[in-house]
Amino acid sequence: MEGIDVFDKDGRVDWTAVKNSGKTFAFVKATEGVTIKDSAFAHHWQTMKTVGIIRGAYHFLHSRTSDPVDQAKEFLKTVGKLEPGDLPPVLDVEAIDKGGNKQEVIDAAKQWLAEVEKALLQQTQKPIKPIIYTYPNFWEEDLDNPSDFASYPLWIAHYNVKVPHIPSAWQGQYLIHQYDDDVPGVAGVSGRADLNRFNPLQLEDSGLRVKQLQQQLKDIGLYTDAIDGHFSESVKDAIVSFQTSKGLQADGIVGIKTWVALLWI
Repeated sequence: MEGIDVFDKDGRVDWTAVKNSGKTFAFVKATEGVTIKDSAFAHHWQTMKTVGIIRGAYHFLHSRTSDPVDQAKEFLKTVGKLEPGDLPPVLDVEAIDKGGNKQEVIDAAKQWLAEVEKALLQQTQKPIKPIIYTYPNFWEEDLDNPSDFASYPLWIAHYNVKVPHIPSAWQGQYLIHQYDDDVPGVAGVSGRADLNRFNPLQLEDSGLRVKQLQQQLKDIGLYTDAIDGHFSESVKDAIVSFQTSKGLQADGIVGIKTWVALLWI
């Protein structure tokens, strides 16, 4: 359940080689602000789909230089309609614009997320929530640890540790860990890439992500027990049934392939 993320300055990417090296998923930069579009995005986006990499796109947020709703609309226009099997859009929240402040960033993030959520519901008829990407220190110190975003999946950047530090609002829950950055020699990448690991759900796990999983399984008629946030044997059985129905490895573990499949049911 390893993946990478890149943008145009990282050089050429041979996505077949990336996949053959064991990487399952990848994120690529689409936009920044309103005017900056990643020159490699269109090529990456199509090629990732063709070779079978689970693909995701991200937007780098600015809070002062342009309206966040306009940023969201430009991102959506650049990416186009999401397709079954794609990861949710990502909002990269890691900087306060010069002369700005934390509240501007928080407000801008809320506006961007609301606009993208609304568009995704219209596009897909599914309540897909974007992913938030950030750093622990930035979120806790620069933004003063806002708690308004805990319902969004978290992609956390924390390097050289096995288990990342998670801002308290997420109660230890995270979806993806970016555990190393600007790594040379990554298979298929001519320049550098960041390395990521998906955080699976499995027997004996607990918390908000498990509650959300239980609700998804209940909604499709595979789970009838309590929505209590505990990954029990009955949750595992429901996952095995779902995986079998989708032709996935029926191991009862919610890895990224199962997570994405559930997202699109």
